[in-house]
Amino acid sequence: MVVVVHPALRIRSAAAACMIGADASAARQARRRRAWRRVRPPSMSIAVALLVTTTLLLSVAVGFVLFAGYRIAQLNTTELVRARSEFLISSVAERIRAHLDPVQAQLEFLAAQMEREDLDLRHPEKLGDRLLASLAAVPQESVVAFASPELQVLRAFRNRPDTPLSINDWREDPGFEAAMGQAAVATGPFWGELYVTEGREMPFINLFVPVRRDGEFIGALIAGVTTAELSEFLGMLAGSQMRPFILYGPNSVLAHPDLTEGFPGLSNEHPLPDLDELGDPVLARLWSPDPEFKSERGSTFTNDAVSARIVQVDGESFVFLLQELAGYGQQPWIIGTYLPVEVAAPQLDRLTHLLWIGGLVLLVGLGLALLIGRSLSQPIRELAEEANRLRELNFDAPPPRLRGMFRELNEAAAAYDAMVGGLRLFATYVPRSLVRRLMRQGSPKAITSVEREVTVMFTDIAGFTTLSEHLPATEVATFLNHHFTLIDRCVEATEGTIDKYIGDAMMAFWGAPGSQPDHAERACTTALEVARVLRLDNEARGAQGLAPVQVRIGICSGRAVVGDIGAPSRVNYTVVGDVVNVAERLEEHARGVGRPDDAVTVLLAEGTVALIGDRFPIRSLGHQELRGRRERIEIFHLDTGDDAR
Repeated sequence: MVVVVHPALRIRSAAAACMIGADASAARQARRRRAWRRVRPPSMSIAVALLVTTTLLLSVAVGFVLFAGYRIAQLNTTELVRARSEFLISSVAERIRAHLDPVQAQLEFLAAQMEREDLDLRHPEKLGDRLLASLAAVPQESVVAFASPELQVLRAFRNRPDTPLSINDWREDPGFEAAMGQAAVATGPFWGELYVTEGREMPFINLFVPVRRDGEFIGALIAGVTTAELSEFLGMLAGSQMRPFILYGPNSVLAHPDLTEGFPGLSNEHPLPDLDELGDPVLARLWSPDPEFKSERGSTFTNDAVSARIVQVDGESFVFLLQELAGYGQQPWIIGTYLPVEVAAPQLDRLTHLLWIGGLVLLVGLGLALLIGRSLSQPIRELAEEANRLRELNFDAPPPRLRGMFRELNEAAAAYDAMVGGLRLFATYVPRSLVRRLMRQGSPKAITSVEREVTVMFTDIAGFTTLSEHLPATEVATFLNHHFTLIDRCVEATEGTIDKYIGDAMMAFWGAPGSQPDHAERACTTALEVARVLRLDNEARGAQGLAPVQVRIGICSGRAVVGDIGAPSRVNYTVVGDVVNVAERLEEHARGVGRPDDAVTVLLAEGTVALIGDRFPIRSLGHQELRGRRERIEIFHLDTGDDAR
């Protein structure tokens, strides 16, 4: 069978197919628009966007210039500072060698004479003259001696005009016997152990020079140099800012400008004072594990010869320059000096000017970006505000003042005016109440709160008006900040929540937001801690001639509403209920309770006492009236420890 289709039906079918295709295409475009709206990035303020963009561009440009300039200047300055540090500490080392090496040279010269001539203890007069001449030639020596292998010692003294020479038998001294044994096998001069003379509490460093004749050991020349002379020498090197020193090992002070008169309590077992004993607070922190030691600035002074450490003492930074000096004792000497960082390297501080200039340029650029951004965002913000008012169909508001130097804003103003005109026409035909109702759907949900059992505390400074009426506003603010800091620490220690500060008063509570079954105990513990802290603070104020601070505290426990209270635009997590009023009234009522000199007076409500039981020292004050309340309540006084004074 053959089916014949009328041409008109073919035309209608084609038209229907075209319409279906068009509808499908429109549907796909609508889905794409909805998908684009779903993935559209969040909006951003023009001022913020411009500020962020400008910040990035300026930061990259200015940062690169600053980094390059500062890095080059830092490298040059660092090399200069290192050279200066090496010169400074090397000059101290050279001066010390110049002070001690002549002693060794003089003894070696005298030993050479004794090897050629018959100078020994069998001719004490002639040998004594040579020893006295040695003292005259080298003023660093305090005493010079010759010791025979039999431990017979001839000594010549510098400061004994009546008895400049003496012969002693030191065979009973095991330390000296060991030193002579070392001299007998030594191939050259060596510095022996330190010793302290009896009655002088003055340490000596000893130089031993073995004397041989025809290869046979015939004795040793010994020179003693007091550390006081080294300290006097360092005192001459010291300036108003620089303090040189010599350490014998890491912890013993061999010489220091403060040791010119010796040091009390020294002995052969303890011949030198320790770092902590000397009384130099900066030197005492030399080896302290302070994080400041790890700062990169300390490496500025470091090179192959000199090491550096940076410490902070009482807020001031000091740099130690150290160098090890070998060859003058059984332990290495550490020579060093310290001085303020700004004196050691003033060039480093000058480099900060470069950073300040670059930072200023960056701030100026950011300020201009912010100014331009605000000039753009302010009119647009006004347009948004006007649009929100228009949302309420308020056509009486004046149009936004958008017209100005920006063409796009002028076009937006013209479009807004046209939209207002169209909405006026729309409101002519549609009831405004219906439009407002439709537009208001989807408002924020109401703010909810919960009812819980809490403990509330109020504190207030007694006589604060009298205390602060003669103080400048800045001092009053400083006083309150200090006072609230003390109380804040006490509250945080018991995990309380500070609700607000009201002038010189404070409100805090326990039991929320987290569960605290012992909220009443925490509040009482806090009150006792506040009393203890304020007593200590009043002692410090009394030492400064200031009047003591007295505080009244009211504490109440009970049911209250806790949560976010306020408008949707601004809420406050707080406590609302009669328990708050009672705590505040108890704090006011404490004005007439307690002794005049009590640091803290604490009153408790009967609800709080029921929760704490007998765990705190309390006494009942009976049933009394509180301001603004009709019913009398039983009030309790918490003993803060002032009664025990």
